Amino acid sequence: MRVLGNDVRVSIEEVADRLYALEPEEFTAARDVAVKNADGDDRKAVKALRKPTVAAYVVNMLARSNRDDVEALVALGDDLRKAMAGKGDIRELSEQRRDAVRELVHAAPDAAGRDLTAAVEEEVAATLEAATADPGLGAAVLSGRLVKPLRYAGFGTLPDLDDVVATPLRAGTPSKSKPAPKAKARHRATKSTPAEKSPSTRARAKPDEASAAELTRLRTHVLDLAGAADDAQRRYEQAGRAVAEARKRLDQAEKERAEAHREASAAHREVERARRELGKLERK
Repeated sequence: MRVLGNDVRVSIEEVADRLYALEPEEFTAARDVAVKNADGDDRKAVKALRKPTVAAYVVNMLARSNRDDVEALVALGDDLRKAMAGKGDIRELSEQRRDAVRELVHAAPDAAGRDLTAAVEEEVAATLEAATADPGLGAAVLSGRLVKPLRYAGFGTLPDLDDVVATPLRAGTPSKSKPAPKAKARHRATKSTPAEKSPSTRARAKPDEASAAELTRLRTHVLDLAGAADDAQRRYEQAGRAVAEARKRLDQAEKERAEAHREASAAHREVERARRELGKLERK
């Protein structure tokens, strides 16, 4: 892909990085210019780049300007997944995640250079939380090329990365959670042992393995419920802000109504006074 008037070649990656650093209102015009400057297949690839929503743009800006904080949040997701296998405190890590998301949402207006509505704040928070749910979702947020906000409320249903990220994630980026327990199981099955276990040993091992599997399942369920609870709490807080704003508008409307009533009453009194004066003049 060429840059205006010279032979310097610019990759699609560089074009995408530049375009997704622009505000959504500027995106389409800038992309159209980039399309005109592109050749062949590059032109099709640039034209296919989708305009981000405001929430996606805000998260993209956080991934650029607050990179360390976003990477730390994604790393918390790794710690949470390890905690599901008994290698960490799920409750403490969940609290750390809530605090990290809250701080990033607080930093979002500065990162994006614009005020955020309550709805956009909620979508940004949901996207940041989703980044901790799966390595692929974390990579999507860190890519800085989201076109839609993410949402993951638990229970295994993951967003389609092709639908929410403008370009394919860089090579080596996982798009699914690593199946660590299965991999370990295969490793144990193929590992040679000095001697075959006795029937009594196998009998003892089965309950232990079943207990471990059940414990992992319950930890996963707890983490899913925590994600669903966080999502519900966020929507509750958003509804609370909407109610407070509605009450404020209602109070203002009541004040305006009362003021209009006073003005109308005064006007009626003035009209009645004028009528009396007119009557006196007509009787003379």
